Amino acid sequence: MIVEKWSASLKCKVFYVRLRDETGHRKLYPEKHTSKTVALQYQRRLAGEIEERKMFPDRFPKRIKLADFVRDEYLKKHALQKRPKTYREYVSITGKLVRSFGDIYLDEITRYKVESYQSQRLQDVSVYMVNREVTVLKGMCTKAIDWGFLFKNPVKGVKLGKEKARPRFLTEEEQGRLIEACGRCGKAHYLKDMVILDLHTGLRKDELLHVKREDVVADRKKLKVEDGKGGKRRYVPLNDTARAVLDRLLSRKGSEYLFHDKNGKPFKDIKKSFIPAVERAGLKDVVFKDLRRTFATMCALRGVKPKTLQNWLGHESITTTMKYYVISPEDHEQEEIKRLDGMTGSVPMGGLTAKKVGADRPEQEKHD
Repeated sequence: MIVEKWSASLKCKVFYVRLRDETGHRKLYPEKHTSKTVALQYQRRLAGEIEERKMFPDRFPKRIKLADFVRDEYLKKHALQKRPKTYREYVSITGKLVRSFGDIYLDEITRYKVESYQSQRLQDVSVYMVNREVTVLKGMCTKAIDWGFLFKNPVKGVKLGKEKARPRFLTEEEQGRLIEACGRCGKAHYLKDMVILDLHTGLRKDELLHVKREDVVADRKKLKVEDGKGGKRRYVPLNDTARAVLDRLLSRKGSEYLFHDKNGKPFKDIKKSFIPAVERAGLKDVVFKDLRRTFATMCALRGVKPKTLQNWLGHESITTTMKYYVISPEDHEQEEIKRLDGMTGSVPMGGLTAKKVGADRPEQEKHD
């Protein structure tokens, strides 16, 4: 049957289809139409599909609503195998997806619905967050195919939004102001060492918070990141400044973690101490991740090869390293252009003439 309702958003009457599905339960299908004729066509198509499901159940995937799939299948069999922090992220993101797709059967999710979701979410959150949610939905549908709940992925082909690289990094003068401000944090005595170490190693915040004593290896020349992003291990070299901080931290006893609370447990976050320190330093638009970006930028400006920097930062792709972490600030443009001086010899570029350039060449070279 056709159900007529008033749509407050469209400010007109819309038509829904209500039928008994293959299990015999009455169901109101969420696809709304402004045309009754189109709704009737949709009803006939659904009725035929339901009859086909009854007669040939093997031709169709097992039906399950997205909310039930998330709760009973995806989080338990896939997300729970991830690291605790990653699992919490999955719980958060799938919760947002459930609010929009929860009452819809997986096989009723279409590309149109996914792209409509993208458009709506972009009005409330950043492109990065929308991309993350769509990526998780795509991975969820891939698992649903593996487990027999879908035959094709409705998110396949959906384009992600273009993310802009964050251009913020700290100049040497700003770094000094921040470090000095962190030294006046009172109870957060750990913050100064934490900031200095991150500026000289480029660790992710979660990696920094979970550094253990045993991770300082090779006569304190390297720092082991045991469980980096993606669960991968890597080693980051230590300069004299970083080693001095680690010597100070290792001299303290009480926990296997270098940065820990009064119970010896790693800090869950440091926003409450870091944000006030940024304000005391008189800095604007600075988040903790900018320390990692500053490390990458300073390394690049000092001639560290991109591939080496990629390994230090723990990136899968060198594109990520160069696009999102290495900034070419205007403050360094003059320094960069000066590197061209001397590339053509000691004669200034402005004083070169065709005769001068060719004066010292062998005769046969002049005719080449």
